[in-house]
Amino acid sequence: MIIPPYLLHGDTIALAAPARKISETEVRPAVEWLKSEGFNVFYDDRLFAQDHQFAGNDAHRAAYIQDLLDQDNIKAIWCVRGGYGSARIIDKLNFTHFRQHPKWICGYSDITV
Repeated sequence: MIIPPYLLHGDTIALAAPARKISETEVRPAVEWLKSEGFNVFYDDRLFAQDHQFAGNDAHRAAYIQDLLDQDNIKAIWCVRGGYGSARIIDKLNFTHFRQHPKWICGYSDITV
């Protein structure tokens, strides 16, 4: 098992929605808490995309997750929603860079895929 480096104050945690959609209002408490714990938080408008119940279509969600996996400055990805949409994009992700530069992926439900 590969264990990523432990998180330190000042590290960046990215928010992602690889399955179900979410609103900025819903993530605000998590962002405030992470900042109060000394972390930087990254997300952009891609987090709030919508396609029926999903946070964007499969290609959109996969591209956003891939971008987060490939950024060395991001030390953890916090998946803000679970759902079977995660299983729909797993085969679209390239884990080559991630294996060389592992980071924490946090979530529940189908995030465990």
